[in-house]
Amino acid sequence: MTSPLLSITGINKSFPGGVIALDDVSMEFYPGEVTAILGENGAGKSTLVKILYGIYSPDKGDIFFQGKRIVIGSPIDAIKKGIVMVSQIPQLIDRLTVAENLSLSLTSVGLFESMKNVRRVFKEISDKIGIKINPDAKVWSLNYTQKQLVEIARAVLLDAKVLILDEALTYLPVEERRKFYVYLQRFKEEGRSIVLITHKIPEALEISDRIYILRRGKVVGSLVRENATLEQIRELMFGEAAKLITYERFSNPYEIQVGEPIIQVENLVVEGEYGEIAVNKVSFKARAGEIIGIAGIVGNGQRELLEALVGLRRIRSGRVIIDGVDVSNKGVGVIREKGVGFIPDQPLRYAVSAENTIVENIAALFSRQQVVINWSSMIEITNKLIKEYSIYPPNPNIHVKLLSGGNIMKVVVSRELEYATRALLAYNPTRGLDEATATFVRKKIKEKAVGDKVSIVFASEDLDEVLQLSDAVFVMNRGVLYGPFDPVSTPRSKIEELMVM
Repeated sequence: MTSPLLSITGINKSFPGGVIALDDVSMEFYPGEVTAILGENGAGKSTLVKILYGIYSPDKGDIFFQGKRIVIGSPIDAIKKGIVMVSQIPQLIDRLTVAENLSLSLTSVGLFESMKNVRRVFKEISDKIGIKINPDAKVWSLNYTQKQLVEIARAVLLDAKVLILDEALTYLPVEERRKFYVYLQRFKEEGRSIVLITHKIPEALEISDRIYILRRGKVVGSLVRENATLEQIRELMFGEAAKLITYERFSNPYEIQVGEPIIQVENLVVEGEYGEIAVNKVSFKARAGEIIGIAGIVGNGQRELLEALVGLRRIRSGRVIIDGVDVSNKGVGVIREKGVGFIPDQPLRYAVSAENTIVENIAALFSRQQVVINWSSMIEITNKLIKEYSIYPPNPNIHVKLLSGGNIMKVVVSRELEYATRALLAYNPTRGLDEATATFVRKKIKEKAVGDKVSIVFASEDLDEVLQLSDAVFVMNRGVLYGPFDPVSTPRSKIEELMVM
């Protein structure tokens, strides 16, 4: 066996409030290999990645690169050493072209390439992957798959020796994801190393050579892929909770029929950030007790649709009717007062204040109409949600910024499900959640619909999630809504074809 390209030994990292994120973690990353790091929410994956990329410094422990001990002081420092990260959310400037973004990335670390050469290299990479993009296209006009290609191209141009993929490919459609896998195979054949952070165990088993499993900040497993099984990994990650994971369609435990329409959308037209039509004459109804699932690749209008429904985005034309009242362009306050919950897929941007505590973030919604907050009641609700959703650390007074991404999502999901009495709108409601927690949340959403007769409209890039939860499935592509389709009788291939056509 060759020597590790990158290795860490005895890494420890703690945060205020008694949060131990990493506890004596050691790992090795070899050239020509894909190493997957798996773990439940709060296991320490994000903290580890941020240490490797120079965002955090370890409290204790060492990092070795090509056999030499190094200190990574910043992302630019990491890039100069040959460590590049591609994250789940593309880090690109929308107003610039693809080529301008790539050139700017090179300039930021002291590298200078002509625009002609940048275009040439980008064309070579896109040809190899099989995803054609004009290098002079504005980034805002690209879909999610295309943006991730730009990020991969950036890593190649930066001559990455270690490529960290932080949930970067997880939400691509199957065929698009496999195109990237083929290219990553070539990448590692050049003697480079790939570190894959993912919540999808099948993804790790499909692409990785070696798998590490973190649990509550400790390495609890180190497996070679050929010897690893799905069941074994789940047990290491979740213990007894692994038995509850399922992708079977949820039945209606109460056998309650859907009722009257709660949400009615009529010929809705909504603009995107740059004046383009993001939602194009969309119409549908969501009835009491019914779950409407919208499948689609990110960037096809799902976010704009849901933001318009909850009052966060202005409607150019058409109507949104909730409980028989036209709420078009009436604002988020009016819509929320009707008992409408909202789960965005970027909670730190749209749903919580990182500088405030868990209980303060809960109180901000439940006490929005009150002059004086009943803190004892808010703490009682918060403690109930912490216990029910296994939020870690289980402290209502801990600041949100000290939670892992998955636990921040748990705070948002638990609060909005508790608040929703008439309708729930959600965009990727389990994004960032581990398998066990995602299964639990989907069950809670189903129970909310059939038990409380709440109307639910959600969009997700995870087609398994859409098929598992929905009573009716739609597909959104370039602002147009196709459907409805029966999730039981409609072939999966037909839905996927509509997603990428």
